Amino acid sequence: MKAATTLLTTVLSLSFLGTARASTYGSVEPIANPAVIDTQLLRDQPLDVRKAFAERLLQCGVVDRVIHALSSTGAITTINGLNTHFEVGAGGFAGHTNPAYVYTVIDSGPNAGSIGDIKVLTDSLGYVLSQGSAFLLDADNTASFDFPANYVVLNFATPPPLERSAALFDTVGRIDPQIFSTDTSGYTQYGRAYLSLESAVPDAEFITGYVQAAAQFGVEYTPLVNGLPSLFQGGAAFPGNDWSQSPHGEDYLARIPAQSHAALGQIRDFHLRVTQEVLKKLGHDKDHDTSEEGALREVTEFNCR
Repeated sequence: MKAATTLLTTVLSLSFLGTARASTYGSVEPIANPAVIDTQLLRDQPLDVRKAFAERLLQCGVVDRVIHALSSTGAITTINGLNTHFEVGAGGFAGHTNPAYVYTVIDSGPNAGSIGDIKVLTDSLGYVLSQGSAFLLDADNTASFDFPANYVVLNFATPPPLERSAALFDTVGRIDPQIFSTDTSGYTQYGRAYLSLESAVPDAEFITGYVQAAAQFGVEYTPLVNGLPSLFQGGAAFPGNDWSQSPHGEDYLARIPAQSHAALGQIRDFHLRVTQEVLKKLGHDKDHDTSEEGALREVTEFNCR
């Protein structure tokens, strides 16, 4: 994928076929962009440690606070607990897997989330979490976002741990580095569904690589059209901010209603504060516990207030 990505979940565990396709999927990573804070100490931690940091932030309500800030100021009106689901999932980009907040929004029917509100929510999460970009995909409408996108979905029998998704991505890399390690290569895990937008390679190369990976890993390749491997098509976007040129998140803020800016800024301050606290703990001197167990404590023992 073209930028650090991360997405949404459980509806996908049913499959991308039928009613499950009336959904929009998103993903935002929780570790701040290095142009905002030098987060290398955290990024260098094992996947389990980075996942624990993401889970602690989610438990602290960072996503709920963003939704409340937007709803209470009237910036969004259609996003709610009946149509939107968040969880910590796996997101891969350019050969690396990271934890991400992946989310699914039901975008059709009597309690649908609107595309406009989904965009505002995603921009707000990208701003609060200081991300270079986020990810959006309308599963079957090519016109909802910035560009039409081909993609495949590999289905596990049950939702896998993040490490299992990362191992599947590594398998893809051994088969074809051009769909693994480039700045157009990536995936997001939603429930049991591993979703990858087509990299900048010919259709046949992308399909062949993922068919081989699915066979080697023992997962289901979709879609099949008349029994032959094919591609889904939807509409995608990578809304973002260039923090080196717009250090206050101006690109995001320009797309978010102004009445929410102050409240979102306070949540962003909280995220930056706890990130700096975690980095300080990880950077202790030689007496600091360098084991994975020690790191797990240091990335989760911060105050939620």
